[in-house]
Amino acid sequence: MKKELVLMSMEDKLAILMLNNVPNNLLNDKFLDAIEKKLILSKNKGARTILISTKLKHFSAGADPKFLINSQSNSDPMRLINIIEKIEVPCVAAIRGGALGGGFELALGCDFIIASDTARIGLVEVSVGLMPLSGGVQRLVNRVGLARAKEITMFGRRYDAKTLETWGAINMVVPEIKLLDSAISFSKQLANGPTTSFKEIKKIANITALKGIKEADKYMKKSNNKVLTSEDAKKGISFLAGKLNTINFKGK
Repeated sequence: MKKELVLMSMEDKLAILMLNNVPNNLLNDKFLDAIEKKLILSKNKGARTILISTKLKHFSAGADPKFLINSQSNSDPMRLINIIEKIEVPCVAAIRGGALGGGFELALGCDFIIASDTARIGLVEVSVGLMPLSGGVQRLVNRVGLARAKEITMFGRRYDAKTLETWGAINMVVPEIKLLDSAISFSKQLANGPTTSFKEIKKIANITALKGIKEADKYMKKSNNKVLTSEDAKKGISFLAGKLNTINFKGK
């Protein structure tokens, strides 16, 4: 029986994707195809948040060497992070074990990163004469600042999760035994929130990070209109006006 490279389950409006490319979730075109298909399926099933974690010991130990060879010719190295970032709804990465090289870049494409207290994380490409190939440098600059991003990428060390939380690279560190439960609880809070608002917040934040505040300001009128005309916002305004006692966001 053929083993699925990415296992998917739905809990209400939360899609949970478990990476399952034995033994260490090494990244290659076939694996990325599987991730992309499950992301698209999640969207088609109405997911309002997507959680990406691992069924194996490690989140991902990085790129398959054959994938790196192909990247010199016909593979798009930015495909890795673009697959995640183009998803409109919030994406959460839950890391245990190693998240190294491209594995960490995969997580950096997500909006939030939760890691176990035993995780080892880093952009280690320089140890074999490479650099982060999938946008990890620039995304770390956005998260931790120029000096720390240079340190992380130029020294190529494996960091403990608590250090990276302190530096702002990841959002939360939890005991390994509680990782999945904590990540699901965190993700469900997003899945039950005002999805249209989250989509526009994500869009504005990403435009700001990539193009600056002025470009984001140009998009604000369009974002504001989308949010103010959403059903969830109308419910929220009615709640503020005292016309509703509770708000149950439907993601519309």
